[in-house]
Amino acid sequence: MAVRYSPSTGFFYPVNIEYQDIPSDVFEVSEADHLAAHTVRASGGSFKFVKGALRITPAPAIPYGQVCAAYLDTVRARRDGILNRLAGIGFAAMASGDAATAQAIATARTCLLDITICATVAAAQDMDALQAAVSAEFQRIADTLPQEARRAFDDAGSTQ
Repeated sequence: MAVRYSPSTGFFYPVNIEYQDIPSDVFEVSEADHLAAHTVRASGGSFKFVKGALRITPAPAIPYGQVCAAYLDTVRARRDGILNRLAGIGFAAMASGDAATAQAIATARTCLLDITICATVAAAQDMDALQAAVSAEFQRIADTLPQEARRAFDDAGSTQ
């Protein structure tokens, strides 16, 4: 379908539709350029036509700080589930007189509370490094616990 574009309005005008008022600066664009312009606009980028040629500016990358903050929010939610599970296991261990398990759980809970600010997580400079650091930290903490307490991590999907 043939389409025209107006730089002054930023709109496309299909030629098969009659318009009462059409800008004077419209020009015909190819179907490929029309599709590419809509695609880049939908992804947050921009476009313009320079002497009839489409020029695309991709959307700016989301700053790492914003992506990191959103990811760490999901880590906190997962951590909270593990903390709740460990609390129940810890109380059961205390009730049964298993001091070693209760102490291991108390130590693990302290580490979990610091998981988003521990050195390896704080040192991450990109998402791959951050995800690897968080996974390694969850695994490190889980490895310090008896098998019964590790189930809290398995139930939350935080260990392999």
